[in-house]
Amino acid sequence: MTEHSPLHGVRVVEAAGWAAAYAGKLLAEAGADVVRVVPPGGDPLAAEPPFFGGSGVSIQETWYNLGKRVTALDLATPDGRAAFASLVAGTDLLLEDWAPGAEPLSTNEIPGGVVRLSLTHTGRDTEQLAANDLVANALSGAASVTGDTHTPPLTGYGNQTHHTTGLYAAICALAGLRAQRVTGAGQHIDLSAHEALVSCTEQLLMQRFFAGTWPPEAKRQGSLHWSGVYAVFPDRNGQGMMVTAALRFMEDILPWLEEDGMAAELADKEQFGDILALVRQAPLVMRRMREWVATKDGNTMFFEAQAKHLSWGPSVPIPEVAKNPQAAARGYYQEASIPGFGAARLPGRAFRTDADGPRPAPAARVTVTDLGWEARTAASPGPTLPPARPLEGVRVLDFTHVLAGPFGTRALADLGADIIKVGTASRAGGANSPAHPYYVSWNRNKRSLMLNMASPSGVEVARRLAAASDAITENFSAGVLRRWGIDRASLSAVNPKLTVVSMGGMGQDGPWRDFVTFAPTIHALVGLTYLTNPPGEHLLGYG
Repeated sequence: MTEHSPLHGVRVVEAAGWAAAYAGKLLAEAGADVVRVVPPGGDPLAAEPPFFGGSGVSIQETWYNLGKRVTALDLATPDGRAAFASLVAGTDLLLEDWAPGAEPLSTNEIPGGVVRLSLTHTGRDTEQLAANDLVANALSGAASVTGDTHTPPLTGYGNQTHHTTGLYAAICALAGLRAQRVTGAGQHIDLSAHEALVSCTEQLLMQRFFAGTWPPEAKRQGSLHWSGVYAVFPDRNGQGMMVTAALRFMEDILPWLEEDGMAAELADKEQFGDILALVRQAPLVMRRMREWVATKDGNTMFFEAQAKHLSWGPSVPIPEVAKNPQAAARGYYQEASIPGFGAARLPGRAFRTDADGPRPAPAARVTVTDLGWEARTAASPGPTLPPARPLEGVRVLDFTHVLAGPFGTRALADLGADIIKVGTASRAGGANSPAHPYYVSWNRNKRSLMLNMASPSGVEVARRLAAASDAITENFSAGVLRRWGIDRASLSAVNPKLTVVSMGGMGQDGPWRDFVTFAPTIHALVGLTYLTNPPGEHLLGYG
């Protein structure tokens, strides 16, 4: 990593399992110097399959530890604990998942200027519960709405609970580091994996909190989205195709159905006067769409749909995912030399910045002496009063809509950031309406305003707000902020410290940069839809 990488100079000690290991990986990708501490017998992740060929080298251990340095210490011995204490004295951040009462270091042995993040399943002040990915998924409520009435509940493929909790851990750790920089004092963060996972159950909480608006009980209904207007249907070749009638039904979908002679029973356009009317007619609409998809080649339909700005996508098996031309054009995959195996192709960073250095390489084995870390001195507090919450004083201009972006900025708002939620005139309906339970669920603790970004005055207001903000987040199609003149380059003269986070589904470049995606589209295109189905079943569609 270069000295301009976002976390250059930040030292992290990681003494934990899956979830915190993912947090450490994300911090390493951002330029932090992450040292993972493992037992003398080796990293517990090394026993986890799958393995590279017949080498016995764990793919998971390799991937989770990319960009880190690994040191072996026996924390059950006085010498091991002493070496660990010296390591912690030189760090900025300690990631750990120790059970209370079983810590290798006492609180007094952890320097007061260190940010310590403790990750347990239910929090440090509760009876401790051991929960793997499967159990954590079940306890959060997520498994209760997977599969259908004829199959057992399912769990998300690929350590999804660990990744969710790891993302929370990375966010909270960075917030703690920011508070440490402002106050000069360390922080102790108590993060509950269970609480983090429950917060992500989307409609489950919304249906409970707004029972008068939504059915109080969520159903298990296969691939059918809780709204009733997203589902995976088989094409004529048996491949799954994720389609939705939620967007552009009158403008594009119905005319397309009519063109193909598949619009029987749908000709009365008055029955689809608005989105609520469409939802009421969802069973009829989705049955007709299932019949229609069965006549199509899914891959051809995908590109035809995207040309009409429809957020559809085929259910792609993993070998085909690896051939994705968008990922290839963006240089996502990396070639790496794996100790004990040889050359292999690995997934790249979860995000990119304009200051990235070399890609994170497989972990290097080191000793504590090799590190050469000296004890950190406490940071001097800044000129401002200590914040009541770790991100107090940080202002974010939030242009995101629907779920992923608002959820991310909600986490920042909960940590004290001043989030200004900007709604636009063209996206003021449905889930983006302040009167909608969906909007209320994901935009708490924010300030909000509506701007007409098609007018010069609306753009000028946005530019003034951006000039007075620390960051902008957006999930528009590629290039929208640049056209408005509120991208980082356009504002660099008036706000050189501005950070812009663009989280479009396909990224800002590449042949698919203009494709329209929502969460179900991404699930389908990256293989999760294909993998997360009942045993022996490739598809779960609307019956």
